[in-house]
Amino acid sequence: MNNRCSHGGLNMRGGRLGLWVLAAVVSVSLPPAAGQEPPETTVLEGALLIDGSGRPPLAKSVLIIEEGKIRAVGKLGAMRYPEGAEIVNLRGKTIMPPLINLHGHLGQTRDGFNAAPHGYTAENLRDQLAKYLAYGVGTVVSLGTDQDFVYDLRAAQRAGELPGARLYTAGRGFGVKGGFPPGGPPKMKGAVDRYRPQTPEQARAEVRELVTHKPDFVKVWVDDDFGRLPKMKPEIFRAIIEEAHQQGLRVIAHVFYLEGAKALVQAGVDGLGHSIRDQAVDADLISAMKARGVFLIPTLVRDESTFAYADPPRWLDDRFFQAGLEIGVLTSLKSSAFINQNRANPDLPKLRAAFEMGKKNLKTLFDAGVKIGFGTDSGPPKRFQGFFEHRELQLMVESGLTPLQAIAAATRTSAEILGANSEFGTLSPGKQADFLVLDANPLDDIHNTEELVAVWQAGKPLPPIAARK
Repeated sequence: MNNRCSHGGLNMRGGRLGLWVLAAVVSVSLPPAAGQEPPETTVLEGALLIDGSGRPPLAKSVLIIEEGKIRAVGKLGAMRYPEGAEIVNLRGKTIMPPLINLHGHLGQTRDGFNAAPHGYTAENLRDQLAKYLAYGVGTVVSLGTDQDFVYDLRAAQRAGELPGARLYTAGRGFGVKGGFPPGGPPKMKGAVDRYRPQTPEQARAEVRELVTHKPDFVKVWVDDDFGRLPKMKPEIFRAIIEEAHQQGLRVIAHVFYLEGAKALVQAGVDGLGHSIRDQAVDADLISAMKARGVFLIPTLVRDESTFAYADPPRWLDDRFFQAGLEIGVLTSLKSSAFINQNRANPDLPKLRAAFEMGKKNLKTLFDAGVKIGFGTDSGPPKRFQGFFEHRELQLMVESGLTPLQAIAAATRTSAEILGANSEFGTLSPGKQADFLVLDANPLDDIHNTEELVAVWQAGKPLPPIAARK
């Protein structure tokens, strides 16, 4: 038997990581050497299979792949293999679907640590999509900070010309003049800022302009940075939501306050892009979210990152985290100057309290039956793409979800939110053969998603970013 998944992980520290990952992704797409025809069918046998549905795992599984799709799933010894199939022995391994990040950002940094005003380039976006995939993140929604050429990249990918994580985008989001999102457009020719409408009429017109690009979502920011910035007025976000729905688009909102969440849900928002972090959610919000089908994307790791560096977190020493770093970044994260800078933040108590409240509210909303998706807000400086998605799973489990529930949120439920659950999100017949191979069972310890042996995309094995030692 040919075990094609027995290779170790790639440790890519010390260079332009994204280019290395991109080369690895492209290499598996090259045609076979003369006389070496690729197998029409591959059978992976013996692994513990977590299918993403939330059902208990299948021990000693068989996964049959044909032409990049899952043909059948079953038990070892009870399946008939297609004639001529290549057999891959995965005994002792675990298989699960790739993660789906419903809240990420592209092109905001080159090294993960420093802001990059000139970093929004096609090359950098390609590198970052490749990095996400190498970490086991199969799909990313870039939520509201893109420039218009992102649609060309999305089209190229859907035509089979762009490797890496599957790309969805909200294009340019809607913010407040002088408020969220802070900063202007990237330093590139032709760059434009987010939409910042001043009237409902302007908001509607700008939604109609956005629609011409066929975005996957509309993003709005409704926050005031602890009272320091102006908030989006209700008449503005109501106009955005109403016009988006008339145009067949769904709206995801950046929120912080319970009061704001209630107003957005009442206005018809489709999803909340962060946890509610100022106070405990109440029965009114829960009932309204359930009645209207509003989903929550917790982004707990985003909130952790706002204060974690003041007392360096243990995961700075995690080899899985370190494997994705550029030269010098770890030194900067551990430097006294950086630590002291974070410790001097007067908002630290508020940020820590907001994080804990977000965890509490996640558990409350999950238990009440609100739809919970998965996202991290990774991509801005110090919010590390790829690793943060695994850290988010860990924080969801710390909040009280079981590993199986957290994985289902990051796979099946997030695919449902995308409207793509017929294509991916669970390991079932007819769906794309995308999955992760792990050296250990994440249901025993959610940290075991970091024991990444291989990433399979469309039935082809790719090397992961690294394997923990």
